[in-house]
Order: sequence, then structure tokens, then C-alpha cells
Amino acid sequence: MTATQQEPKTGRTVLPTASRWLTLLLVVFAVLVTSRSLSEGIYDIAFANLALDLSGLVSTVGLVYCVGYGVEVVASIAAGPLLDRGNPKTVLVVAYLVKIGVFVGIGIGSTFLSSHLWAIVVAAATVDLVHHIGEMALFVLLPRILDAKTLVRVQGVGGTIRSAAELLSPVVAGLVIALLPGSQALLVAAGLQVLALAVFAGFIAVVARQPGSVQPKPVHAQGPDAATSVKAASAAPEEEPAPAPAPAPAPLPSRRVVARTLATSPAWRRFLTFHALTVLALSTVILSLLSLMRETFDMSPARAGSFLAFSTIGAIIGGFVVAKAGPEGIYSSLRWATALAGAGTLTAALLGGTQWILAGALILFGLGFTVYLRSAGLLVQLRAPAALLGTWHGLLDAVIRIVSAGAILATGFLFDRFGGRPVYLVFGTLLLLTAAFWSTFGTQDQHNLGSTPLHPAPAP
Repeated sequence: MTATQQEPKTGRTVLPTASRWLTLLLVVFAVLVTSRSLSEGIYDIAFANLALDLSGLVSTVGLVYCVGYGVEVVASIAAGPLLDRGNPKTVLVVAYLVKIGVFVGIGIGSTFLSSHLWAIVVAAATVDLVHHIGEMALFVLLPRILDAKTLVRVQGVGGTIRSAAELLSPVVAGLVIALLPGSQALLVAAGLQVLALAVFAGFIAVVARQPGSVQPKPVHAQGPDAATSVKAASAAPEEEPAPAPAPAPAPLPSRRVVARTLATSPAWRRFLTFHALTVLALSTVILSLLSLMRETFDMSPARAGSFLAFSTIGAIIGGFVVAKAGPEGIYSSLRWATALAGAGTLTAALLGGTQWILAGALILFGLGFTVYLRSAGLLVQLRAPAALLGTWHGLLDAVIRIVSAGAILATGFLFDRFGGRPVYLVFGTLLLLTAAFWSTFGTQDQHNLGSTPLHPAPAP
């Protein structure tokens, strides 16, 4: 045993205990992300197939996705204050239970629910709504229960596992739907949600066992040591008056006040502008890769689909990069990851006709894509006011989704009018431009992110 593994005098192991706890935490979180992602992949494809079978029109699949996207924007705006004022753990559990109920209700063979298109659209929208609220609840919960370094590790590994699961989920979904056609495939999605709920309970239990964590103090204990407070209370005369009750917490600012603060804070306004431009380009590129390969490079559907795996390989690597960089690497990641994604986009547009170059370009893009999105999300988790994280994140997310949706819609028309290569040249250049923007986001901007009027006053 090395000197770093034991205390100088007692020889009691310390770091291995913390290391084992972190490993267990990451493994449990990885299982949680995997079960959630596989369930999501199955129910997405199952709902799309049900809509197509009932109508015979591809446009109805777009309708299902469009409605789902719309309710997610509504959830981003409406659910944030509820998460700030409520318990994110309870919200996440309720989200799991609602999804399980919808999947079981349709999957058990209800003729009414599985044979009406409007019922499928409503069910898919309900699932998208509660799923997005659950994602927001987890986003708010993690910074409350994990320190900054552990949070970055968990989110980085989560990004890697999610990317791997997204690569695997279409295959799993295809097998499930082949074995359980129609609405019965949703029963498997329900089973995976039950597994995720159980693993989430295990994750919370592991967090509570963190080495060196202090057990919650009784409500009446006001000092730094609860045991000392109890002893002092027992030694005091019986006639000593009880301490005055703590003042009631001040009400949280409204959604409008938070929105005004974001709009008037120069640092957060710059962040939102740069972030919106970056996500606009990233989301449009990732969603149009299949069209680029089929229409511009004349690939078959199967070959184009297989090449998407290269971007997933980059995404898997990206999650580990985020976990390794730690909280200190977030700001620089915003710059270099965007530039890397831009370089991959331009390379795909200019040299993608050579397939090994296209594979490399997709890996670069997937790496930059994942590192940027994870880093930007962590920045919000670590720099937004903790008591207002739900509202803060919800408003930012709503703006990003609306901007990205408009860009994705416009890109389809641009593809048809000008072709994929010019469109990709524009978005690749935009990513390099936003990388230059992020390089101007200096230390003062980083400091000002945490010093708005809604942030707690610094300790004297």
C-alpha cells in the first residue's frame, strides 16, 4: 500500500474508499442512463410505427414528432419554477410512473387506445412532456446532491453512455418490434422505465453514502455540530426559553423577473447569443447528416445509416474528455469543441466524397458536438443561482429549442434549393465563427455569470 493510500499514523485507508464510492456512483448512473435511453429509443420508434400503420401517411410521423417538440418547449417554460419550489426527486419519480402507466395502458392491447391516431398522438405528446420534465428534474437535482468535480465526472460519463446507448437503441428497438409487433413493444419500454426507476433509487442511496458526508442535522440543531447542540441543550436549565424560530424563506422571484435578469445581464446575454448560434448549427448538422450522405454523396440508405456510427464514436470519446477535464476545463471546451465540430463539418462538405475522410470528419464532429453540449450544460448547472436553476435552465432551453426548430425547418428548404454541400459550408463556417466568439468570453464574463442581482450575496 502506498503512502497516499493511508493516513500517516493509523494506516486507515481513505482514498480507496472514496474511489470505490465514485466508481459505484458512476456505474449506477451508467445503468440509469442506459435503461432510460433504450426505453426512449423503443417508444420513439414504436409510436412512429403505430402512427404510420394507422394512417399510412409519413406526414403523421412528422406530426407526432412536431407535437412532441412543441410540448417540450412548453415544459421548459412552465416546469422550471415548479422544480425550484418543489422536490426534483418527487417530480422525476412521478415522470417515471406516468410513462409506465401510458406504456402499459397502450401495450396491454387496448383496442381503443392503439387503434385511434389521435390517441397515439396524445400519448406520445404526454410521454414527451413528462420525459422532458423528468430530464429537467434530473438537471436540477444533480448539482444539489453532488459537488462540482463529481458532477462533471457524472455528466461526462453519462454523455458517453448515452451516446453508446443511442447507437445500440435502434438495433434493440428493431428486435423488440419484430418480436412484439404493434403496441406490445411499449411493454418493453415500460419494463425499462421500471428498471430505471429502481436504479434511480439506488443512485440516490449511493449518493447518501458518500465518504465523509455529514448526516442531516435535526431541525432544531443550529450550531456546526449537532451532537454539541444536543449536549448543550441537555445541560441548560429547564426554564431556559427555546430559541426563536428561523425566519420564513423569502419567496422565489417570478419567471418574468428571471427572464428580465437574463436579458439585462451582459454576461448571460452574450452566453445565450453564442450558445444559440452554436446549438443552431450543431443541431442542424447532426439532423441533416443522413440527407447529406444520401443526396450529396449518393450513398444507399443502409450505408448512410452505418456511417452515422462514426459520429457516435466521436460522441463516446467526447463524454470521457468532459469527465477528464473537470470543472476547470468547461470554458476552454466551449471554444475548442466548437472549432473541432466546425472543422469536421467543413471537411465533410469539401472532402466527404472520400469515405475514409468522411468517417474521420464525422468522428471530429461527434467529439466536438458532445463536448460542447455537455460543457454548456455544466456551465449553467454550476453558474446559475442554485435556488432558481429550474427556471433559469427552462428559459434558456426554450429559447434554444425555438431557434433550433426554425433553423432545422429552414435547412430542409435550403437543401432542396442549393444542395447539401453549400449548406454545410455555411454551417461549418458559422461554427468556426462561434468558436471565435467563445474565445472572447473572458474571465470577467465568467465571473459576471455568477454575480447577477438574483445570485446570493458573497459571504463577508
